[in-house]
Amino acid sequence: MGVSRRTFLQGSLAGGMALRSTGSARSQGAGPTDSDLPYMSIVQASELMRTQQLSPLELIQAVLKRIDEVEPKVQAFNTIARDEALRAARVAEQEIMSGRYRGPLHGIPVGFKDTHYTRGIETTAGSPQLEGFIPTYDATVVARLKEAGAILVGKTRLPAFSMGGNTPSHNPWDLSRTPGGSSGGSAVALAAGQLMGATGGDTSNSIRHPATLCNVVGMKATFGLVSRYGVIPISWTLDHIGPMTRSVEDNALMLNVLAGHDPLDDYTVEVDIPDYTRGLRGGVRGLRIGIPKDPLIDDFHPECRRAFEEALEVYRKLGARVAEVEMPSTLQAMDSGQRVIRICEAGSYHEYHLAHHADRYGASSRPRSEAEVGALIPAVEYLRAQKLRKIFLKESHEMFRSLDVFITPGRPAPAGEPLQFRVRQDFAKMFNCNGFPALALPAGFSTSPPGLPVGLQIAAKPFEEEIIYRAAFAYESETSWHLKRPNL
Repeated sequence: MGVSRRTFLQGSLAGGMALRSTGSARSQGAGPTDSDLPYMSIVQASELMRTQQLSPLELIQAVLKRIDEVEPKVQAFNTIARDEALRAARVAEQEIMSGRYRGPLHGIPVGFKDTHYTRGIETTAGSPQLEGFIPTYDATVVARLKEAGAILVGKTRLPAFSMGGNTPSHNPWDLSRTPGGSSGGSAVALAAGQLMGATGGDTSNSIRHPATLCNVVGMKATFGLVSRYGVIPISWTLDHIGPMTRSVEDNALMLNVLAGHDPLDDYTVEVDIPDYTRGLRGGVRGLRIGIPKDPLIDDFHPECRRAFEEALEVYRKLGARVAEVEMPSTLQAMDSGQRVIRICEAGSYHEYHLAHHADRYGASSRPRSEAEVGALIPAVEYLRAQKLRKIFLKESHEMFRSLDVFITPGRPAPAGEPLQFRVRQDFAKMFNCNGFPALALPAGFSTSPPGLPVGLQIAAKPFEEEIIYRAAFAYESETSWHLKRPNL
């Protein structure tokens, strides 16, 4: 058995009187209670563990208890790695007690989208096609988080092979509604207090969509910044990996670990990786914010437009300069081109499964049908789409020449809400096509219907995640939306 909380505190007390008084305060009820622990931020929990006021084992036990309480309602996980998490927590506890603290993710409970290889733990991509597949190695993002001391708690749900915007989980803010997708399980687990951090994949908005619908923070990092080695793909030129958390600072802490060149992934680039937390408190005075012209968001849900306008007023009050911008002329065509690229590349990945085990796709026919269609598209059409993409990329750089960040509503509508008209542009896939970084963060709740999260999307030029985090943190600091908890 691992040491108890009391034993862990006694170990810390040997270091001096300061910790004795703090431990006593906690034992008398001051500070976070056991029920509060799963909703602490990474920043808060890591400081308590660094100073030996909180045991990693105590934290993991509290998170597992929370999972037991709410998982039957929200169904965020494909696999819960209970025994592995408890073993890792005991190791983290001993390391911290012996002075081998690894950094702010040491002892933090995290989850991985079930497309991410996890050594010794089943990885299914949500499909019967891969049932029973147990990788012999970790994806690079998994390995990096483990090396930083993070503790794997489980594998989160997704639609089969990440294809689709509706994860088979339940939105914690309204269990009858979708959490979005395809990284919906990660977003659900964060919103429900089952994890403190998670990973997601984003090919067509699949981190930012569920982050918005579930009131959490999701970063689609610049293409090539985060390794995809050991991650089951949809489209090798559109797929992005990124962190998902409940706060902006926590997200930046995770990207500190995830970002960087990987010799096992030829698409990663060699760039200097900053400390993404260093500029968070730099403010936005003088920041040049671009927004879409009104007609492009006229068909968005009124609640999303309202929250967007209120957020812009916050930025104006903080001294930022907000102006409408012209969008790339190829934007609408690129949405169609993105689908051609995505399903052609998916067809390549699924070629073996289609040829040898097509019957194993099960009830979800979308991965099979999209891969089959992708295999039928002539190469010339694929190359035309990539040629269009090159033009779009050039126009995207031109659009950002006069901007620091570009801000839009996070989604056209709250979870499950119908729109009177099909939106002309949701400003999502454009950042998969040009590879620019984009982050979703909480921006309020709807009033009609009541209580559904709405959000913002903040994008910037390649490898300028720092400025996105600075803009997001400035807004988050003026609001409290990210602190809200669903009633489960």
